[in-house]
Amino acid sequence: MATGVFSGNESRKHKGQCIDCGEILELYMLDLKKGRRILQCTRCGLYHFYKKDLLGKWKLAKAAKVPDLWR
Repeated sequence: MATGVFSGNESRKHKGQCIDCGEILELYMLDLKKGRRILQCTRCGLYHFYKKDLLGKWKLAKAAKVPDLWR
């Protein structure tokens, strides 16, 4: 599955730390066509929005409490 919101039965990878509380992040949504991903903090629920740069590395674009800022 390349795009969309992950359901409970799929595996979620832990990547990075929350910028607010330092807890680990879970993959919430991945869009490979647009080069975007959203990770959610397991403790405070903060969403971290990442996008790919010109070199293909993921860079944090913003963090917010609502997950639908890029839809």
